[in-house]
Amino acid sequence: MRALPDGFNGAIMAVESITDAIAFLHGPGGCRVRHMVHSTAVFPREDPEDKAGYDIPYFYGYPRVPATYIDEYDYINGAAYKVSEGLPIVMSKNPALVVVINSPGAGLIGDNHEKVLRDLGLGSKVVCMDETLVSMPFTVCYGHTLRAVLEKIGPEKVCPEKDTVNIIGLTIMDKDWRAVADELRSLVESMGLKVKSIPGAGASVSELRDSVNAEYSIVVCPEACAGLSELYESYGVKVVRSEAGAPVGFDATERWITSIAEATGCDPAAALESVRRAKDRVYEKFVGTKYNSLRIKGMSFSVAGTASVIRPLTEWLYNYLAMAPVAVSADPGADKGEIEALKAFLDSAGYSESFGRGPEEGSDAVFCEGITAYTMALNGGCRIGVPIGYSSMGLDDVIPRPVYGVQGAMYILDEILHGVRGS
Repeated sequence: MRALPDGFNGAIMAVESITDAIAFLHGPGGCRVRHMVHSTAVFPREDPEDKAGYDIPYFYGYPRVPATYIDEYDYINGAAYKVSEGLPIVMSKNPALVVVINSPGAGLIGDNHEKVLRDLGLGSKVVCMDETLVSMPFTVCYGHTLRAVLEKIGPEKVCPEKDTVNIIGLTIMDKDWRAVADELRSLVESMGLKVKSIPGAGASVSELRDSVNAEYSIVVCPEACAGLSELYESYGVKVVRSEAGAPVGFDATERWITSIAEATGCDPAAALESVRRAKDRVYEKFVGTKYNSLRIKGMSFSVAGTASVIRPLTEWLYNYLAMAPVAVSADPGADKGEIEALKAFLDSAGYSESFGRGPEEGSDAVFCEGITAYTMALNGGCRIGVPIGYSSMGLDDVIPRPVYGVQGAMYILDEILHGVRGS
């Protein structure tokens, strides 16, 4: 049974991805613990020497995701007073923005946060998310929250800066997202473009405000920027999306690069050369380990995750390694176009019955979020478990091993090859 993050998690992590913003949780302490630890694990951004400065109410010694710690009294009588008392303390840390997010239970109380903001005079620096976020898929809510933040901070359209781009659809919950951001930035800039910001993956409030002046917004994972991409289009920013899905595997990474070149008129030669060099290294390695590479051919695999990620991965594993997709499952919030393309591919390959089936025991390899992949491998449910989904505390690597881009392709191949050797 897979346990996936939901929209509540997505909203908090979207805010925590902003370098100078604070997610202020209106809810019980129990709702805070996982988020405050997880946000630090995937995006540490505090001075270790300043922890003592957080031994104050609402933070209680931990700098991330302060909370109101509502209790049974507050559920009966209302808890707006805790938001009113807590906001000045949270603001004492001088964030550029605070986003108040209701826990699922707190959302039922109906506290009037807007009145609190008016009374405190903090309307320009505080955003309230009063929606029922828990019912939304993680990726959808991530983009939805970023859009709400961007609308609140009031971006000013000055004029589009020629040959500038935003990279959108990358989240801090993606495996080794900072390595991805560095690589994709490098690929884009090798084409003569300038990356203005990466909303959702380490952008500041000022960068978000200025992002509407980019000429293009380049999509990594369309599900993770749902709503945000439409907002950029309303500001006249051209959204560039690869028809191959997210840049997962060599083929989709090359198509991601050529899609940018076609939209911008820039030369993709240098970026494509970096992919070619990686493919040559892999070819040499596979030739040198021909016995192991032959053992990969015909292996079965299960894959589960975001549709725009698992679609190019499934196609690449089938076409590049001759592996058999016996179970392919898209997470909630899937892009409809990606689902249609995935189904069409499986049907053409003779594996239409594989769609909608979760990670299956007996598969040679399982590609999904780390907890499920590792658990299945440890319990003998598969020979190889490869994490490709949401980052999990304690399961990430010191050496970058992302899923997207050239490094992602090398990581996936490395995991398969090591798994074959060890089996």
